[in-house]
Amino acid sequence: MSDALTRAMRERLDRLHAERQAEGSYVARVRSFLRDNAARFDRRPVTKAEWDEAVGDTPDETGLDK
Repeated sequence: MSDALTRAMRERLDRLHAERQAEGSYVARVRSFLRDNAARFDRRPVTKAEWDEAVGDTPDETGLDK
């Protein structure tokens, strides 16, 4: 019985170790992707005027005064 318990615990530890390694490699891949592609996107804050234009809240479209 103790051999079965020891084996089960080792298998569980192996699975946990494999999950942590996979997670670490996932995080590394995401960071690498972000580092490689960050320059392709405009990351500055959106102004109220830009937001209103994008969603159709301009005075012309809503019929309201400025």
